Amino acid sequence: MPFIHLHHRAVLATVAAACGLAVTACGGGPRDAAAVSTSFSGAIVTPDSTDLGSIVIGWGQGHSATAITTPRPEDVAARCTGRGEDLAVDITAPHGWTIRARHGSPIVTVENTEQNLAGVEIDTTDQFADVARPVDWSEADQLDIAAAAAAPAEWNSADDEGRVYLSIHVDCR
Repeated sequence: MPFIHLHHRAVLATVAAACGLAVTACGGGPRDAAAVSTSFSGAIVTPDSTDLGSIVIGWGQGHSATAITTPRPEDVAARCTGRGEDLAVDITAPHGWTIRARHGSPIVTVENTEQNLAGVEIDTTDQFADVARPVDWSEADQLDIAAAAAAPAEWNSADDEGRVYLSIHVDCR
């Protein structure tokens, strides 16, 4: 180490320690979610009321591996990065579905690698109901989604138009 005055070494050590604490305080690197479950909202997101109490991920008109799926919690993986207002959640579900969400935003990025559906940002805001929070960040380090939104134009074809349906709860504590 080149000559550094003893006082400067102490300052550098303090700065390095503070930087390390900042990373730890913010949650550090990605970690597995503590739990994945059905949405706490109790909202029915698809026209089929049998989905109530299920994780729902998909799009289109009906239930199938290439449309609307209802995976079990143990079949869904979620990774959490950061904490509090810096929280970001990445969800991977069966049949190629991935969802990315950032704290405070009603916009989620959804894609399906198996169906070659490019990742698109979907605004889940309900233009007709000001009180509904389709993407709810109100509980510390938790994400709750109960949303139905128009499918992106680039996903739709002449014979398959529909909505994107998401219903899931992720606990990142």
